[in-house]
Amino acid sequence: MSQIFSNGPAKDFVFNPFSKLIATSSSIHLAAPYFTEAQPILNAARAGKAVRLLIGLNSATSPEALRKVFGVPGLAIRYLTRRFHAKIYVFENAALVGSSNLTQGGLWVNREAVICLDREEDADAIEEVRALFVELWEAGQVLTQPKLMAFASTVGDLLKRSPNDEQEIEGAVGRVEPPNINVTSLTKPKERVFLETLRREVYEQYRPAFVEVSEILEQNDLRRPELARIGLANEANRFLNYVRLSHVSGDDAWRSAPLRDAAGRKALILKLGREWTGAKNSMVPDDYVEWLETVARTFSTVEEVVAASKEEITRGLLSLHAFAEQMRFVKGGHKNLPIEFWTRNADRVDHVKSSLAYLIHGPGDFIERFHDILYHPSRRIALFGYFSALELYGTIKPDECPPMNGRMAKALRYLGFDVKGA
Repeated sequence: MSQIFSNGPAKDFVFNPFSKLIATSSSIHLAAPYFTEAQPILNAARAGKAVRLLIGLNSATSPEALRKVFGVPGLAIRYLTRRFHAKIYVFENAALVGSSNLTQGGLWVNREAVICLDREEDADAIEEVRALFVELWEAGQVLTQPKLMAFASTVGDLLKRSPNDEQEIEGAVGRVEPPNINVTSLTKPKERVFLETLRREVYEQYRPAFVEVSEILEQNDLRRPELARIGLANEANRFLNYVRLSHVSGDDAWRSAPLRDAAGRKALILKLGREWTGAKNSMVPDDYVEWLETVARTFSTVEEVVAASKEEITRGLLSLHAFAEQMRFVKGGHKNLPIEFWTRNADRVDHVKSSLAYLIHGPGDFIERFHDILYHPSRRIALFGYFSALELYGTIKPDECPPMNGRMAKALRYLGFDVKGA
């Protein structure tokens, strides 16, 4: 392959090596400040390739292009807002480095200067580019639905006038920039680091893995008729429950399970999905639908949470598998869990209801509310942990977050997903 591409008269389009390297790689890392061309990236993810996309949120990036790639299984997206000017595309054994953004101009039209590193003597340089990508990637923040909506709204407003684009966009999504020598401090506050960890676990691990499982079940009609009324997300939850109970005996089974590529995961999900749909015992409790209805009736709106009695809140929480599992830490088990829960929370019913309403229906970023419910003194609820919060939120709002608990996480890890298992 030639080494220099410039979209010149000789038709040395940057897109030529870009598309060729995408086709021959299973792992693709892309960093560009400007992003408008979604289709090549979308095609790669749909072909089962693992894609990391780092873009700039600025007036040259298309909200519509981001909508097309957002939430696609196998495609993780992070963003920066300033001092991000690198255009680097890293593949399994090659890299493209130069001036081309992920735009029509960058890939086809503008005169660019891009070097292709794909020769044996380029190995060290490729690894240096890969290391640079990792540094930039770690500086980025996860693109969430609220951030995407805020960005799209702000860009729409910018089209109507001519303000300071960068300042307006950062006002909507916050400032995110990579480190360099001019940064006053490279030390991130512990809370910010932890928030980013939570954000990445939910949006880059659990959510895309859960969506992938759900889509495979739906596309291959691996559904159980008796569960049709509970929705695809909760049915996928029950499939993962079956996987955990029937195939993942003990922690060694999921901890030692190999990571699998998209094809390997699909083959295993299809095998176990066919087994599950034909099984006499689906591992779905007889009162599971009743549990879901109790959770919905108690927590679906702020008004319902506020109006709920202490007993109704208790029943709603006990309908969550992750919360019921807290009986392991209570003397007397399930029978004494409600007593211990209210004792540890000093019988503050209003505090519990206020915190739960805040978690599910509060303003701003869910991850920040998720963090607060676990750690902030004014919001924390005793005996209501990481997976209790995720399962409750996901049961009420499955389009934003899957109904995850520890059992689901271990099943996903067993299926070959690179997720936190517990």
